[in-house]
Amino acid sequence: MSPHRAVLTRLVAHQGWTRGAELGVDKGVLFNMLLMGCPQLHLIGVDTCPVPKRRAHCEAIVADFPDRATLYVMTTHEASGLVPDGSLDFVFIDADHSEPAVADDIACWRPKVRAGGWLGGHDYNTHFPGVVAAVNRTFGKRVKTLPGSIWGVSC
Repeated sequence: MSPHRAVLTRLVAHQGWTRGAELGVDKGVLFNMLLMGCPQLHLIGVDTCPVPKRRAHCEAIVADFPDRATLYVMTTHEASGLVPDGSLDFVFIDADHSEPAVADDIACWRPKVRAGGWLGGHDYNTHFPGVVAAVNRTFGKRVKTLPGSIWGVSC
């Protein structure tokens, strides 16, 4: 299992965050792990869910946590319009890894994070130059890294 999942779950639990979003749910592994490991967490998951089997798995996770989990099957850009500004403790970006897409996710979702919250994501490494470029261009030296190729900034 990728270490980023355990690192993020520990971070969310340690910080006591109760409202968050994961952009790029894919198979739902992290989505489920966060919900199981953080019992006070209300979590929004966003993915276009192009693979029916993966979508069904993510929908099953939402069914297991009906009062705490929401899945938006749409683009991250579209979903950002459904979330009020300042309403989340954290947003974790792990969707389209191209530079323009990451830059758009940062622009659209940064306002959703409350003052003092956290905006971060996955794959901040040389294998994903688009992620690194968009994050560095937006945040520069403010970027902090965590194990598992996680990047983050305080909002």
